[in-house]
Amino acid sequence: MRAPWVVALMLAAACRGGGQTDGADTTASAASDSAGLLALQGDSMAVADTALPEMPPSPDRRRGYLTARAVGALTFTDAWAARGGRCVQPPMLLVIAEDPGRSGASVLLELPAGDLAVEYPVRLADSAGVPDPPAAQLGFQFFDAQRADAYQGSEGVVRVLSLDDRRVSGEFAVMVRHITTDARARVAGAFHQVDVEPLPPDWCERAQAAHDSLAAAAR
Repeated sequence: MRAPWVVALMLAAACRGGGQTDGADTTASAASDSAGLLALQGDSMAVADTALPEMPPSPDRRRGYLTARAVGALTFTDAWAARGGRCVQPPMLLVIAEDPGRSGASVLLELPAGDLAVEYPVRLADSAGVPDPPAAQLGFQFFDAQRADAYQGSEGVVRVLSLDDRRVSGEFAVMVRHITTDARARVAGAFHQVDVEPLPPDWCERAQAAHDSLAAAAR
């Protein structure tokens, strides 16, 4: 299972013991605030920020796909064929969705003990360590012959609806920021009945090394 480069970026930032902006620290504290940045209204989710359009409606779900709609600095409605991979140690799940050579998305979940069908706040790894599970990271990438753009989730939540050894389904409503310009957008979407397989041992080993590096730096 090959991970897109935005996932490699997440791991590389963790291995360096951080690499996130001050906004990531703000996100971590805001996500734990009881008031929060997230309003759940029935089946819809919205991140509160008056500088951006409201959270768009999620596009229709498709079995085996990640579907997403974005408004703001990033605007699209798209669907990517998706697959899931899981590490036993560290306990994590990765959903990769891509149109090879053009665009893609990644959802990385730090899995808790016990019930896995819960909400995963977007909480980025930084110099204080890997966030306690449940936690989520998301990335979107777009590239062509002239450019390569990547956006990373900074606020919001992923809700896992079902997860077992064979498939995973979930939905998300997040704010994303361009990794260099800080341009922002809201993205709503879902991954539905995506097949899950074990991630390669070397990938899990790198992920564990990133966790260990951050844990050592935080002590």
